[in-house]
Amino acid sequence: MRTKPYLLCWTLLAALMGCGENEPEPDPVPAPEPSEEAAEPEAAPEAAPGADSAGPRAEADSYVLEARPEEGGYEAGSLGQFAIRLSGRGGWHLNQDFPFSVELEGPATVTFPKATLEKGDAAEFTDDAARVDVPFTPAAAGEHEVRARVSFAVCSPTSCVPKTATVALNLRVD
Repeated sequence: MRTKPYLLCWTLLAALMGCGENEPEPDPVPAPEPSEEAAEPEAAPEAAPGADSAGPRAEADSYVLEARPEEGGYEAGSLGQFAIRLSGRGGWHLNQDFPFSVELEGPATVTFPKATLEKGDAAEFTDDAARVDVPFTPAAAGEHEVRARVSFAVCSPTSCVPKTATVALNLRVD
């Protein structure tokens, strides 16, 4: 005997609707209790040792940044300068197109004609190295710490990476 297609559909539909009507609801799965590890927020990563203190040299696998005083020293009230030198290392070179800048900071006893220097202010800027001669005038004798925050990019054959590094220099003024 051949079953008519519409009867087969109704039979299947009725069977599906009737399934599970008499079965008990499954017990809800309790939510896992938070563990002590999950309850505490992760601690922020600690700053690298000496992150707040800068010296006259900052280096990484890809670059070397240095602040160098002028030979002969400085006199109070007279214009002097120090050099900021940057070079690539380990197959890395300086990116000529990245916005290069040197932001200067010092005590009130030291004045800079420009607080921010750019690529156009550099005495030298090649793929291999950059040098910025930073003019300043110390108002008083003594030792004065100046800081330079340098923004640049270094490139390898496969990528370019923006960097920011700070160097500090103690200038002895007579």
